[in-house]
Amino acid sequence: MTRPLMDPAALAPMGATPEDVRARLERELDLFQAHLRTRQGDWTRTQPGRDWSPAQEAEHVLKINDSIARGVGLLLSERELRPTPQTPGELTPDGRRVAPPHTRPSETGLAWADLDGSWTQSRAGFLNVAAGLRATPGRTLWHPFFGELDALDWTRMVAAHLYQHRKALERSAQP
Repeated sequence: MTRPLMDPAALAPMGATPEDVRARLERELDLFQAHLRTRQGDWTRTQPGRDWSPAQEAEHVLKINDSIARGVGLLLSERELRPTPQTPGELTPDGRRVAPPHTRPSETGLAWADLDGSWTQSRAGFLNVAAGLRATPGRTLWHPFFGELDALDWTRMVAAHLYQHRKALERSAQP
């Protein structure tokens, strides 16, 4: 079995119970969207100390959220889980995680005009799946950095991902 690069215990601050995790997810979705709405002036400009523009960060986060919502839905269902490759994630020389290819944004990122509609649809989809959130011991899917995660930990991971990208965007907006 492949070893994860990070300890899933790092996700614990995102909530102890399904109710806590759902509340944290909703809070982080709202805070991320609120911050994005302040970035129209530099929406397509690559940020200082970052590889992407706010438009690209938004597109990446939406891709992550939508794909993980499908995975959490699968874990919460009775559908068969098929084995998936356990490919560890890639790190930069300074230890930052590299987004897997299918989650990387396009050259231009999300169009400003599409932000509210895309965000609203993605948010509603994830919160709909998370309404039935519970631990799913024995039903896990591989994460490239944390290893095998159940539905609760995958949702914690999304909340943490939103938090980390929001904080990075907030730092990049400061003079």
